[in-house]
Parts: sequence; structure tokens; C-alpha cells
Amino acid sequence: MTDHWKTILRSAAAFLILLAPNLYASLVASDLASPAKAIAYLLVVCIGLALPMLFLRRRAYFIVIGILNLFCAPIEIASLYLNHNPATATFLGLFFSTNRQEVAGILSVIWPLLILLVLIWIGYFVLVSFQPNEWIIPRKTGIRIAGIGLPILFVCAIGFFSIYARKINNLQTTKEVVLLAKDITLMKFYKIFPYNIYLNSFHIAQQRHAMKEAQAALGPFRFGLTAKQDSIPELYVLVIGEAARSENMSINGYARSTTPRLEQRSRLVSLPHFYSQAGTTEYAVPHMISRIPVTRHNEVNSEKTLPEAFQEAGFRTAWLTNKSRADYLQRVLESADIHFETGKDMSVTNNYDEYLLKPLQDLLVSGVKKQFIVVHTMGSHWRYDTRYPAAFEQFTPALGESFSLSMINPSNKQKLVNAYDNTILYTDYFLDSLITLVEAQAVPAVVMYMSDHGENLYDDERELILHGNYSATRWLFHVPFFVWYSDEYAALHSDKIQQLQAHTDSRDNSSVLFASLLDAADIGYINDTTSATQLHTRSIFSTDYSAPDTLYVFTAEEKCVVLEQD
Repeated sequence: MTDHWKTILRSAAAFLILLAPNLYASLVASDLASPAKAIAYLLVVCIGLALPMLFLRRRAYFIVIGILNLFCAPIEIASLYLNHNPATATFLGLFFSTNRQEVAGILSVIWPLLILLVLIWIGYFVLVSFQPNEWIIPRKTGIRIAGIGLPILFVCAIGFFSIYARKINNLQTTKEVVLLAKDITLMKFYKIFPYNIYLNSFHIAQQRHAMKEAQAALGPFRFGLTAKQDSIPELYVLVIGEAARSENMSINGYARSTTPRLEQRSRLVSLPHFYSQAGTTEYAVPHMISRIPVTRHNEVNSEKTLPEAFQEAGFRTAWLTNKSRADYLQRVLESADIHFETGKDMSVTNNYDEYLLKPLQDLLVSGVKKQFIVVHTMGSHWRYDTRYPAAFEQFTPALGESFSLSMINPSNKQKLVNAYDNTILYTDYFLDSLITLVEAQAVPAVVMYMSDHGENLYDDERELILHGNYSATRWLFHVPFFVWYSDEYAALHSDKIQQLQAHTDSRDNSSVLFASLLDAADIGYINDTTSATQLHTRSIFSTDYSAPDTLYVFTAEEKCVVLEQD
């Protein structure tokens, strides 16, 4: 065999190695279920990977592209394995917001593939070392191809997506259609490896910078709320759960007894038809504590939050959290009069929510008359078996001490569900204990609990697990919502309790929390009639409460879509 043919064969083998994550995507990505889509995807990928050949010599090309792929491939493969889709900004946000141990944990899900990947990359760079440093395509020819071929390809792509754009949108002018088709064409690269990794990482950096700038501008912001001047003690507690599903709560009809303590609680109301506004904590929690609905997601950092509204009304505020500090809550935590963090993170095996009960007890007995407290829990976040003490492993077989993340597989669904249900059983214990502490204060008090989002547990043929997925499934958004009130509160506000009980069949989402908690505390606006109207129409304690006809959710593609029906 001549040296020329050896070079061609080595180049072909190296190119196939570069394609490995994309070949895997063509087999498992839910967006590429049909052979036609998979073939079209691989064709676009091949063209995209080949483009740098026009500007780089052979050895330089394979070294540069190889390095870019080397650092990205494990992330892409992890996303494909867990979500059946390429890595999104949401997945990368989860990936880079956590610690190194958790990252290692996520990657260990695919450890056999990673070992294979390392071996492939060793072989890849051995192949590359034998490549001559010559032009793959003569330089002048490459410049001509780039100057003529690329514009033609781009125009063809816009032409193709113009047909699609006109079909799905009621656009009147050719300019509107072409502009949308251009956006659709460019957005496709957010789903093609390795472009998706770099484009989405840049998008995350832009988002976080914009968020910090927006929050820095909030210093002079005021809601215009009336400050409470009376000396009557009042206590309002918002408990934010994590990854809890309404479907897995026996208080809402689940066959297993996962909430026995809450079911025995008097003055506890469950509203079983409520939904999160987003499928990840980073996007869901800001909307839980804001007046801004998810349909205006880009404005969520344009005003202050629920704890600051209570602060403006004369309450002492506190934020107790069992989670690692995140960028999106940095300002909110520091603006609270008191904030407490356990200092642990999700990789710690004994990081139980009950560790928040002692600091809560200290706040309750501090003698402060009016308090608003947020308790942000770890709840049912993965890994399920580390979220509860051994005494709560009632549903077995669960994941067990021999667990490895490679067990995330549809064949282990029952073990995963068992472990997950044990987290719900522990949440039942935690909430009951928290309510007991509040009840002991013998003051007008309300405790609200809502999970930030739900969880996928291989519920249908899509075989989705965990959260942060592309698909906006109802299990990802259907969350438990409980309201408990004290005897002392009921004696003062029997009208509000009557309205609360009248709205238990309402279908709504977490956007009610802001108005409902302010209304529960009888906090109103001084002059802003528009906000005052919103307060009453969005409060579950109000006679004027109205649930929307359509519920929207924020997806992993960072789009608002109509919630999937039950």
C-alpha cells in the first residue's frame, strides 16, 4: 500500500473517531428517531466537521478538532445516555453549577463508555501523529469552496426552513419568514455536537452576567406595600421542596402510603392540581418567589422577590437552605435579615433536611413578632438513597449500599421508584416535624410547601429519568402543594380559610405563591391598583382568585410552551 493510501485510511479512521459522539446521538437521540432525520443530522455534522479542513493543514486539523472534541465528548455522551438528547444549556448549567465530586458522579453513569472513549482517544492521537502536515485541500481551492459553497449551503438551509417557518407560524411577509428561518438554522447548531457545548456554555455565561447586572440595579426598587404596624405576632413559612412529584404522594391518591403523617394533620389542605413553571431549580425557584410569570422569563430579575416584599412590610426575613449556594440566589440570600446554610452539598451522603429544624427552632423562639421564613430543602434530589436515613427505607429493594450510577437504567425502574418513594416518606416526616415546631408557637401562622419541580421516573415509552430533560413531561412539572394554618390564624381569618378550601380543585401553578402569601399576611399595596388587582386575582385566599385557562412551562430549550395535559 502506498503512503498516499495509508494517509487517506488514517484520516478516514480519525474522522470516524471524531464522529463517535454524533454517531451515538444518531442511535439514541429522541429527536433523531427516524432514519431520515438521523441521516440528515450526520450529513450536516460531516459538513460541519469538514469545514475547518478548508483552512487547516492535515495534522493541525486533527489535533485542533481532536482537542475540542476530547474535552466535550464525556459531557455530550452523559446527556445522551441520561436524557436521550444532546447537551442543552440546562444540562450544562446543572453540570457546571455543582462540585467536582458530583460531576464525577454524573460521568460515572457512563464509566464503561468513558473507558472506551479514553482508549479510542489514545488510538486517535497515535493515528494523528502519523499524519503529514500537508494541506488536505489545496489552499486556493479551499478558499474558493469557502467563498462560494458556504453561502450556497446557508441559503439552501434558509430556503428549507422557510417552508417550515411558514407552516408553523402565521407570518405575513417574506422578510419575517426569512428571518425566522435564519434563526431556526442557527439554532440547529445548539443541538449538534460539539457546537452545542460551546454555544450553550457561552449562552450560560451571558445569562449569568446579565442576571448579576440586573440584580445590582435593584437597590432602590420598592413594591409600594403597606407596612404592618400592629403588635400581633405572625409567622409565615415557605418550604421549597426539590424534585417531588405530586403523583407519588399518598395524600394525593398514590397507592403507597408515602405521606401518613401529613394525612393525619388537621388544618392541612392539599391542592393536588398545581404545577411548577420550570423543570430545573435554577429556573423554577426564581419564579416561585417573584411576581413575574414564566411567560416573561427574561424579566424575572427586574424586580425584588417575595422575602424582600415581606421585609418591606416590616417582617424579619430568613432563608434557611440545605443546598449549595447558587448564583441565581446569591443576592436573595444576602438580602435576608438572617440566612443559614448547612455548608453541605448534594454529594454528602448524610445531608438530611432535618438539619434545618434546629436553626428554624432558634428563629421561632427568638421573640421577634413578625417573621417570614423560607426553608429550601434538598428533598428528593438525586441520589435518592442519600436523601433519607436508613430508618426511612420502607420501600424495598431500593438502591442499596452497592449502588453505582450505572444502575440508572429502565431495567432498574422499580428500585429507583422505591428509593424515590422513600425520599417522599422522609419529606412527610420533615414537613410534619416543621409544622409541629411552628404549631408550638401558638401564634397566627401559615406554612406553605411546594416543590420546585417534579421528576421523571421512566414513566412512559420515552424512558426519561431525573429532570432537566428536553421533553416537557407532566411528571416533570406536576408538584405537591400543601397549606397548613394554625388555630390562631383560623380564628382571625376564617374568610381566607373558607376561600382556600374552596379552591382545592383549581388547576394552577407556582405563580400563586407571591400573591397568596402576601394576602395570607394581609399585606396590601399603597397606591398601585394594578398590583392590588393582581394580588387578589392570584391569591388562593381571595374571593377574586382566578386560575388561568392555559398553563405555560419553561423548557430545557428555554422556550415557553403549553403544559402537557394529564
